[in-house]
Amino acid sequence: MQPGTSDLEYGEPFNMAFDQIRLGIDTAVGKFNEIVDQVKEWKWLLGPAALWWIKHNLDTTRGALNAVLDQVDRALEHQLPVLSLINISFRWVNDVKRPVSDLSFVTTEPVDENLAKWTGDAASAYNAKAVKQKAAVDESVLKSEFISQWLFKIAKANVDYAVQLAKIVTGLAGKLVQAATEATTVIDLPWAISTLAKSVGDSVTDGLNTLLTIGQRFVDALGNVRDIATQVGDYSKLPGGQWPQAVRG
Repeated sequence: MQPGTSDLEYGEPFNMAFDQIRLGIDTAVGKFNEIVDQVKEWKWLLGPAALWWIKHNLDTTRGALNAVLDQVDRALEHQLPVLSLINISFRWVNDVKRPVSDLSFVTTEPVDENLAKWTGDAASAYNAKAVKQKAAVDESVLKSEFISQWLFKIAKANVDYAVQLAKIVTGLAGKLVQAATEATTVIDLPWAISTLAKSVGDSVTDGLNTLLTIGQRFVDALGNVRDIATQVGDYSKLPGGQWPQAVRG
């Protein structure tokens, strides 16, 4: 997958996802507390069996909410580092690969066409140096592209993770809003909470499983650090890790 033309293409949806997450969590927690207050208000009309049933379902809902909150806390800790990672990935393309790749043509294209008439040992030495210079340029372009791609894969996995987490949070908030609306009478209260517990439990479980899949992509990308070491340690076109010199002495 190639990075787009700008880090804004990925930074904006990433930040938007976190805005949705924050709003959704505030709504979800607020509506859950509202439902609990409803139970407290009507508990004197509810028998022990009904209260036990309600508590059981509220505990299920609270467990699902806490599971999502744990994921949100971890994601919030990494929001700024991921934005930096996205930015750096594009800088490797825009500030390194692009200007260096411009040199590939320059290294072998003579400024003066009369240079083509140059012969002898000096000309041969010059041409040999030019070939090495071009090889070093092309190798640097490949390395910068590889590093950019590696960083981008990690950043993209984090963006996908945040977007999926936002979907889970907004879905959870929506279910809690609906339950709070339906649980306004002592008759509807137990059924609204029971329905809430089942729907929240299923949706959160499915959502977290999806997050695990996305998280595995992140782990896989990090695991490819060996490939980075291989690229950085390959000096076949950059002797001693340095640029091949056109002139020595």
